[in-house]
Amino acid sequence: MLTTKLRKQGSSVVVTIPASEVKNLDMNVEYIVRTDKNGSISLIPKLDNPFQKAESGEYYEKDVWADMKPAGKEVW
Repeated sequence: MLTTKLRKQGSSVVVTIPASEVKNLDMNVEYIVRTDKNGSISLIPKLDNPFQKAESGEYYEKDVWADMKPAGKEVW
C-alpha cells in the first residue's frame, strides 16, 4: 500500500499521487474534488455542460399535463 501526505503550497493544499496509481486517470481532464466526513478524497471527472452551446428551445418539450383536468383531490 502506497502512502502520501498533504502539504501546503501557497494558499492550496497538495496531495501527491504516485504515477503508478494514476494509470487510469486522464491528465488532460479537469476533476472535481470531493471529500466526505471520513476524510476520503474522490476525484470526479468534470463533464461539459450540455446546455452551454444549446440553441434556444433545443431542449424544450411540450407540457403534456397542460390540458389535464383534476381527477380527484389534486392541488392545482
